[in-house]
Amino acid sequence: MRLFFAINLIERVQDEIETLYLPQLQQVRWTPPAQLHLTLAFLGEQPEQRLDEIIETAAEIPFQPFALAFSGCGHFRSGVVWLGVKQEPALMRLQASLSHALRKQGLKLEQRKYIPHITLGRCHRLSPELLTQISTQALGFRSRMEVDSYQLKSSLLRPEGACYETEAEFWPD
Repeated sequence: MRLFFAINLIERVQDEIETLYLPQLQQVRWTPPAQLHLTLAFLGEQPEQRLDEIIETAAEIPFQPFALAFSGCGHFRSGVVWLGVKQEPALMRLQASLSHALRKQGLKLEQRKYIPHITLGRCHRLSPELLTQISTQALGFRSRMEVDSYQLKSSLLRPEGACYETEAEFWPD
């Protein structure tokens, strides 16, 4: 099973983010609002028999509720267009603690620096003109939400896009 840890976005924030989408840019595959999330750790393909161990590991990670702030947009060379997430200390601690605990269990995680972001969409050919249109649409965008849980999700890849299912949810101490 393909697994990742994430923070779900509340419906109000999903709706606010959806106003950034430009449907006329048909070359961009926009993320359905209900699937918007902040990835904490991507585990990739894992044997189903490790699921309980992964859940137990995450359940031992202490965290307190915290706020997320969203603003700014950008892109990765891979074609991902993203909305920025402020690197709040509590978010960064949760992400680092979770990654450290998972690595101690022998799980291989990405080695690159964690950059919190919300994937708005994907595009195979991001031109400067396209990026300017998206950046202009996102100018001045700001939103916030309180985080009081995070989830372990499984992902099933389909031609029309990924389908996510929550495998476990974790709350503060």
